[in-house]
Amino acid sequence: MSKKFFALICIFIFPLVFSCHTAIHVPVPGETAVKIDNIYTEYYNIAENYMSMEKFDKAIEFYDLSMKNKNLYWSALYKKGRAYALAKDYKEARKIYNRLLKRDRTNTDLQVSIAYLYAMEGNYASSVNIYEYLCDKNPENAEILVNFINVLIANSQNDYAEQKFGELKEKFPDNSNIQEFEKIFEEKKDSESEPEKK
Repeated sequence: MSKKFFALICIFIFPLVFSCHTAIHVPVPGETAVKIDNIYTEYYNIAENYMSMEKFDKAIEFYDLSMKNKNLYWSALYKKGRAYALAKDYKEARKIYNRLLKRDRTNTDLQVSIAYLYAMEGNYASSVNIYEYLCDKNPENAEILVNFINVLIANSQNDYAEQKFGELKEKFPDNSNIQEFEKIFEEKKDSESEPEKK
């Protein structure tokens, strides 16, 4: 009887212990880290979706969460700065871009962004200084020159703007902004030549 009892126990208990359907979970090495990485990646994707919906405050919140993953940190920080800029919080955006620029001092795109942010804050002097530097370092970049002219116009530095406009026409005669600038300068000349009304 003991042999039959042992045989029955083996028939019923053995499969339970070694079955793949048991409740015993043996963790796979690295499984937890992968799950955590996936969570941070999802935070990043959620932030991207909020950006596309122009819900910048929510995007910033989820970029912050995704920045806890060191592999996503710098990308999320850049996008967070962009979200601040699009939300018109130029000062916060500039702080982030300056931090990024310390890591990559030659990044022209970051420098252009910082110059733009200064202009949007109304700090035209800082913006003009950066654009002058960028124009000297990137003489074949029409976009930088166009942005510089726009900042000079916004700062009422019309003579300097016209000088830079002359450079634009000379270096980039096919630039699509030339006609718009011609209209702007023509309107400024017309308004200056009109006699003051009493």
